[in-house]
Amino acid sequence: MALRDRLLCVSLGALLTCNLALAANKRPNPPPQICIGSNCVTTQPPSTGSLKFHPGFYPFFNYAGGVSAGKLPADLKLIQSLQDNDNVAGIAIAIMWRTIDRGTTGPSYDWTLIDQYLAAVKAEKKRLWVRVQDAVITANASVANGRKVVPDWLVNKYGAENVMVNYEPAPRGVSAKRYNKVVTDAYIAMFQAMAARYDSDPNFEGVTMFEETAFGIDTSGSAVTPATPGYDYSEGGMFTQLYALMDGLRDPQKGFKTSNVQLSANYLFKRSDSAANWQKVFTRLQSLKMMLGGADSWIESWTYPNLPYDGPQHAGPGAPPKTNPDYNRAIFSDEVYRGWWKGSTDWRGKILFGPDVEITDIGGYVTKNMKPIPTLEDIWKVRGGLDKAQYFFFDINFLQSGNYGTPAQQWTTAQYPFIKAAGASVNTVNPYN
Repeated sequence: MALRDRLLCVSLGALLTCNLALAANKRPNPPPQICIGSNCVTTQPPSTGSLKFHPGFYPFFNYAGGVSAGKLPADLKLIQSLQDNDNVAGIAIAIMWRTIDRGTTGPSYDWTLIDQYLAAVKAEKKRLWVRVQDAVITANASVANGRKVVPDWLVNKYGAENVMVNYEPAPRGVSAKRYNKVVTDAYIAMFQAMAARYDSDPNFEGVTMFEETAFGIDTSGSAVTPATPGYDYSEGGMFTQLYALMDGLRDPQKGFKTSNVQLSANYLFKRSDSAANWQKVFTRLQSLKMMLGGADSWIESWTYPNLPYDGPQHAGPGAPPKTNPDYNRAIFSDEVYRGWWKGSTDWRGKILFGPDVEITDIGGYVTKNMKPIPTLEDIWKVRGGLDKAQYFFFDINFLQSGNYGTPAQQWTTAQYPFIKAAGASVNTVNPYN
């Protein structure tokens, strides 16, 4: 509205009339499509500021080393094959921190890959979820042998042993030193730059902070180097920096205001699991309106420590003896989430939940000796049913390879058909409304 019109309103005292006139001059919604040549992308109205909530199934391009330019063509082909009303709400990608931040003397962000995946899902009217990875677990990977999982500028400025740690027993992997404030601050800065770029995009659904909370750190150094990078580890430092990271991603000015933020939780670092510690983590998640989820999965026969099932179970410390002979694996975050540990409460329906089914859960090292090998549907019965998941992530299993199952575990012959037939079976109740 022109200045003279505002002055006229004041002079006439026509407050109601002016308010109506001002409302009529809101920014208009964008056109339904934006086209460059023959390529068109459907647009949506700008976000209103509330958290995005598009529950459903999110197939995961979860490569151990993250997505890359070399993997992009095959991934785009799969995205382009998705169909309308197939119950695939969106696609999730894993990307290494080093792939985003390529700086050598300071941060230098490259958003090319994320942009390409985002454009691809938009064209199919789907959404994108991004998990950043700051660790790699693989044989012979150690700080001493030069494996890097953080940007080069951090290594160049502070020294590799001060910004990365080895997994135990070393050498079996390397992770960013999450308990170091310098590392966490750099990680927060990267995510806040990501928020500035993507948070307002309606097709950008959310982010996951890292692959998992499990963090077995080598503090001895005898297996790799006497001057072990993990000598300075402390549980207090891990919790302090974890909460700083969570707060940084939800910072009211620089963090994600509309996109979801997930903590990928299975076990706490360096055997810090307790009902009290998990309760604090869940309370922080709830206060920041974040999502719990994470790697590792259950199948139905593993779910109940005690049989016959008679309601709440207690599998944590001080629990009664387990009577279920098929109870092979306890995922601590899940058990506390259900209220099964003494001292915990049932968090289902109180926080967002989005578990991640890895390929190892459907024919990999975890389940390779099981007959039959679990299917995605088998895992869904527990993680989506019992656990009331709003979001359900799973690794796309392209082909039979090594131990990764049979056609009953693969994308074309089993995963995609199951999702298309599943219907809107995820939990569509948003606990943060």
